[in-house]
Amino acid sequence: MRSHDRDPVRSTGRGGRHRAAQPPSTATRVLRTTGAVTALVGTGLAVTAAPAGAATADDFARLRQCESGGNYAINTGNGFYGAYQFDQRTWTGLGYPGRPDQAPPAMQDDAAYKLYDSRGWSPWPACSNKLGLTRNGPAPESSGTIGDAVEQALTPAEPPMTLERARSQVGTNFGGEALNVGMGDEVRADAFVWQAEMRERKFVLTVDGKFGQESQGVAALYSYLTRISDGQPGVVGQNLWSATVTS
Repeated sequence: MRSHDRDPVRSTGRGGRHRAAQPPSTATRVLRTTGAVTALVGTGLAVTAAPAGAATADDFARLRQCESGGNYAINTGNGFYGAYQFDQRTWTGLGYPGRPDQAPPAMQDDAAYKLYDSRGWSPWPACSNKLGLTRNGPAPESSGTIGDAVEQALTPAEPPMTLERARSQVGTNFGGEALNVGMGDEVRADAFVWQAEMRERKFVLTVDGKFGQESQGVAALYSYLTRISDGQPGVVGQNLWSATVTS
């Protein structure tokens, strides 16, 4: 969208002879009225179709290829960003957060559709003329993921877990759910507190709130040394928690 000053000029050439106007057929009247239904005269059937002249996803694919090589993350420092080369004022004016090149592809597509529905191809005069984009019907429907993308962009990321936060959430009370290696992919406040306590007891392990194989090994070793167990090697339940955190 490197030029926003004016819409491209379209000429409408007229020439040749014209036949006398004919009254529109029933099918033609239906098409003009609905813009989306083709009446199959004599069959009683109707087929739904896109509105005549509607822009297509392929039109926008060709447009972004011309504008940016199809690169959604492009930022060359010229004041235009993303696959459709939005400037920041246009992007913000359309109601989107952040910067265009940092937005998900689906959000950039949605913004381009919205701008097109408002102003046609005029925001991209050079490429639309070069590509012969003349359709003036509505843009394609969005992918349906735009709301999620906008919500994710507007939702602040949860701050990283710290020992202070973990202890404020858990204290020294056992939460009732035994820590086990199956929790290795999630950051848990109780795992964070237990790992910190074991580090203070001079056991070597990472304090990150993820109860993975390293934590399982330390729990199993502590059970072996103290004969305190929660039934399964490497699991931290009420017994091990009481012995390491509460005591």
